Amino acid sequence: MKKKWNGKVYKNHLWTCATASTVPEFERAMKNLKEFNKDCHKYLDDIPPRHWARSHFTGRAVSDVLLNNMCEVLNRWLVDARDKPIITSLEYVREYLMKRIVNVLGNIKKHNGILTPYATKQFEVIKKDASKLTVLWSGSQQYQVNGLHGEQVVVDFGTRECACRRWEITGIPCKHVVACLYNLAANDDQVSPPDQGGAPEHWLHPVYKMETWRKTYTFTMKPVNVPPRIRATAGRPKKNRKKGLEESDNISKDGRLSKKGVQMQSSYYREFGHNNRGCTNGGTSKKRTSEAGGSGSAKKSKKDARA
Repeated sequence: MKKKWNGKVYKNHLWTCATASTVPEFERAMKNLKEFNKDCHKYLDDIPPRHWARSHFTGRAVSDVLLNNMCEVLNRWLVDARDKPIITSLEYVREYLMKRIVNVLGNIKKHNGILTPYATKQFEVIKKDASKLTVLWSGSQQYQVNGLHGEQVVVDFGTRECACRRWEITGIPCKHVVACLYNLAANDDQVSPPDQGGAPEHWLHPVYKMETWRKTYTFTMKPVNVPPRIRATAGRPKKNRKKGLEESDNISKDGRLSKKGVQMQSSYYREFGHNNRGCTNGGTSKKRTSEAGGSGSAKKSKKDARA
């Protein structure tokens, strides 16, 4: 979408559609985009909204994350291991996970609250916004919550649902739910079971609890023994086993090197199959060779004299 329809206006339209938590809000945002640009609206409408819009999230993942920042962070730290051999690359990943887990364990020891640091920060903002709302009890497990800008939603504690769907999607009670919890506490009603301390934080999904965070990191990466590297020698490595002196095939019975398998050649006629001792024309050939050498020397002397 950024390649075809770039700019802040298109970006705002996209985020309005993506961050809408209810289907009616999503449809209104898509309608506004259609009035602004029909081609851009058709491009987004062809993509199933369950892949990119909060309004169509089921809540099974207990998350409203729209970006892949978690994957990008991991990819950033593992980019140096891409061009390495597979064993070296896996060792790089293992060592990174070891350091990552140790850092998280250090953060766990520093935090003693009911919720994780991220959930604590988010819930503090929600509680601050909840103090500005008014609540009406229906006499059952349903409440009506009115906002400052005329908004009016229904909270059902029986099904743990709110009309804004934020509680259902994220697992964190929205400002409407927290406002109802404040109303319960003001009327001396039990906000949560007595064994849990009666705090609104216990209405969050277990994934945001410190207890769950500790259980997640009970399994650590173990160190591995790696033998020292052996520097390879120059040249092509030999495949055949080196034989000992006593098992060599080239040693004869008298201790001398055997010529078994070596092809004999006569130095007289350069014939194969026999040596000088077995050559029948050894003397004759030797004489002819010397005579030929002498004749050649005489001819060369006469030529030099003429010159």
